[in-house]
Amino acid sequence: MTEVAVGRRERKKEETKRRIFVAALELFHEKGFEHTTVDEITERADVAKGTFFNYFPHKQSVLAYLSEEWLERVEEQAVQPHQSAADRITGLFTAVASSYGENRTLAHLVVHAGMQQMFCPEDIQSRNRLASLVRDAVREGQASGEFRADVEPGNIFLALGAAFMGTLLWWVGHGHPGEVDVPRDEASLEDVVRSQLRLAFDGIRAAPGSRARG
Repeated sequence: MTEVAVGRRERKKEETKRRIFVAALELFHEKGFEHTTVDEITERADVAKGTFFNYFPHKQSVLAYLSEEWLERVEEQAVQPHQSAADRITGLFTAVASSYGENRTLAHLVVHAGMQQMFCPEDIQSRNRLASLVRDAVREGQASGEFRADVEPGNIFLALGAAFMGTLLWWVGHGHPGEVDVPRDEASLEDVVRSQLRLAFDGIRAAPGSRARG
């Protein structure tokens, strides 16, 4: 098979996967995640049921695929120049917040499915990649003397991650059906995340004159 034919075949596969993905998201919006069936997704995408499972092992994998797309934005953010480790970490978390903040209803679906699939291999891989990026930035901050050296990087990550996840859960909850509407002039999810991270950074910044982590 020629390279042109292989390239065409790969594009066709990606187009099919994307069509299934878009059809699933549309139905999730219309009917809710729990009430959408694979049969309905394949009917709207105009593919056989077996084709769906060729690309997505289960329905939750559709949301894992979306999370993967969002993580790519985070990895792009990781290579951007920043003045400090705190700026870099803020950039990573706000890149995630930007993705979630685009659609509160969809964010609610992803968070809810993520909670249900906490040990799903796809989700674990994505979370580990984000955790690795943040830990690297924490270590750089400790090595430069920006952050306290007497706290393990993993513990700092947990504190920062908890600040982010708590903020995300609060924000998503405001969009849950039946909840009070949030005013239109509310701060964006990114703004709220930045604010909460600033509070967290106050607790891990190194005191003037303290030694950097070796």
